[in-house]
Amino acid sequence: MMTAFLLFLSKAITPPHEKSISNALSLLVDLGAMLPETNDLTTLGECLSVLSLEPRVGKMVIWSYLLGCSRVTSQMAVAMSYKSPFVLPPPIMRREAEKAQLALSNYSESDQVTVLNAISKRDQLRKKSGEGAYRDWCRRSFLSPSTLQMIADLRKNLSRELSVLGYADPMSNGYQNRHDKHHALWQAAISAGLYPNVATRQRGDVNFSTMTNRKAKIHVSSVNAIKGQPLNAKCQIPRGEIEFVCFGEMVKGSHFFTLSQTTHLPSPLPLLLLCGTSLSIYPASDDGNGSYSVLNLDDWIIFKCRTDEASRLVVLRKRLEAAFWNAISAPWQGMKGLTPKEQDAVETLGSVLKSAVKSSDVR
Repeated sequence: MMTAFLLFLSKAITPPHEKSISNALSLLVDLGAMLPETNDLTTLGECLSVLSLEPRVGKMVIWSYLLGCSRVTSQMAVAMSYKSPFVLPPPIMRREAEKAQLALSNYSESDQVTVLNAISKRDQLRKKSGEGAYRDWCRRSFLSPSTLQMIADLRKNLSRELSVLGYADPMSNGYQNRHDKHHALWQAAISAGLYPNVATRQRGDVNFSTMTNRKAKIHVSSVNAIKGQPLNAKCQIPRGEIEFVCFGEMVKGSHFFTLSQTTHLPSPLPLLLLCGTSLSIYPASDDGNGSYSVLNLDDWIIFKCRTDEASRLVVLRKRLEAAFWNAISAPWQGMKGLTPKEQDAVETLGSVLKSAVKSSDVR
């Protein structure tokens, strides 16, 4: 089947490199959008083909309906698909621009949430204060009004595309926005879409390590690269734990790789429950009485926890997978299209994720 793709794309004015085609097909297979044996699109693949978004970002939006945060996620998605609304300040005003960006982030440690807050503030000012006050705020916040306008227009396009697929309007109230105010669910949607674009580091590390074992830093344009931000300093988490960050793109610089569109994950649970192709469980080698087990995500991230907790996580993950595929096969039914066990799993997920973020260390 690869030959057929090469033959077709070779007719383009500027044919893509064979490696680029291979990587694109591998991405679609990893996302669950394409069958590896036949290269036919799955139900998810057919949905993603309608959306004018990069496949990972599109999957992020699809997941947000089950997670109950489609309003927030759809806006983050269109912002990720367009250029940053922040303008490059003169060197003398760089510190002022960083303060404005940090204020918009509300210390969320997320570029996606930072832009989301900028969009929300734009809507609020234009509705209540008028065009003049809005443009004055843009100037003081080092934001481009035209870029924010384009992102706002793209929201409407995405809503139309989702309605064609049978999804409810992501901006309206309903089951798709029942967790609209909870950051834990926003982070879960980002994780579910961007994986395997996840980097890790341990106590004392400065750089992050990706799934392909590349060392990388946070890109200078990120809010997480501002001086004083935890992700821009040496890792300070407790020894034995792992710090996770999702990223939209990894760019190769002259000396090292950089991560852009980053979001810090205070809990690994979204990765365990929503990401990857396989989650295996086996007894911990250093535990003689079987009280602890090891969870292995895609032969990459290893977690150790109590055996009963590990078993419950595996069961919950399987039910969530079934719920996801049922939901995208008949999106117009919403939660009603799920079995009672799948509905319970989705509601349990919301409670578990919110609890995990609350119990994580305050930074």
